[in-house]
Amino acid sequence: MTKEYLDLKMDFMFKQLFGQPSRKAITIAFLNDLLHRKENDPITDVQYENTELMKESDDGKTSRLDVLVFTSGGERINVEIQMINQHDMPERVLYYWSRLFSASISSGQNYSELTPTIMITILNYPLFPYETDNFHTVFHVREDTEHFIWSSHLEIHAIDLSQFVVKWKKYSREIKENPPAELPWLMMLSAADYAKKRINEDFFRELEEFSMNEQEVREALIEWETLSANKENKALYEARLKFLRDQLSNIVGERRAGKEEGFKEGMKHGIEQGMEQGMKQLIQNMVKNGVTVSKIAKMTGIREEEVRELLSEK
Repeated sequence: MTKEYLDLKMDFMFKQLFGQPSRKAITIAFLNDLLHRKENDPITDVQYENTELMKESDDGKTSRLDVLVFTSGGERINVEIQMINQHDMPERVLYYWSRLFSASISSGQNYSELTPTIMITILNYPLFPYETDNFHTVFHVREDTEHFIWSSHLEIHAIDLSQFVVKWKKYSREIKENPPAELPWLMMLSAADYAKKRINEDFFRELEEFSMNEQEVREALIEWETLSANKENKALYEARLKFLRDQLSNIVGERRAGKEEGFKEGMKHGIEQGMEQGMKQLIQNMVKNGVTVSKIAKMTGIREEEVRELLSEK
């Protein structure tokens, strides 16, 4: 493939394709397929609540490059994509959900006016590696024994692209026989790999087939190609890529430093324990050879009470 496609897992590119009013039809199709709402209660329109790209705040940090919309059905939907595992995603998602949910009413309004809030988190790593091998999991707050929902106002989707790729490699035939609605979009997000700098040709062939029957997929492919060829986008993409690489390097460095510090502390603790165990063994041998506690105390500089404590320990 001679055409260049920038990786849509890069949050900057993701926001370009799915978070701009000029591409509203793509956003609506994307959300309906991810939420399986194409046939049942579909989203027909959205209003974007954040459209800025790479905006810097006063502290020098860039804005969160997520997609936040208010739907025709009165829901707020937030979509974010994360490539780096920071090990705090469940708590982070709940935190942002609570902020969005509580911000949907102002002081003096009734709680009945709170807006249903849906979080969609797209990851390139397993969020629950020991609990499930599904690539799309959906969460609500349910009663423990009878499993009824506390409130339909909370809904969280976690999509694991790494697990999707694994499943596709193993079960592509079965998946194509009964394709999930979100399939073309997950292929699109997985097709380019910024780290390995390569394109998944298999996904592109499948996407071309989808594009023959689904107008929004066809439009998304055209827009993706156009965005990837834009020189300004390439520059911003490289800048964002460098930032994410630096962030990953810092996280790895911090964890390595923590492990080294833990190792040093463990060594220190082990030496101290070894010295104590050695002293205990020495004192026990001295007692067996008829040396009195008072004499041991004088010879070792340890108080008699401590000598007795060491002798009483098992």
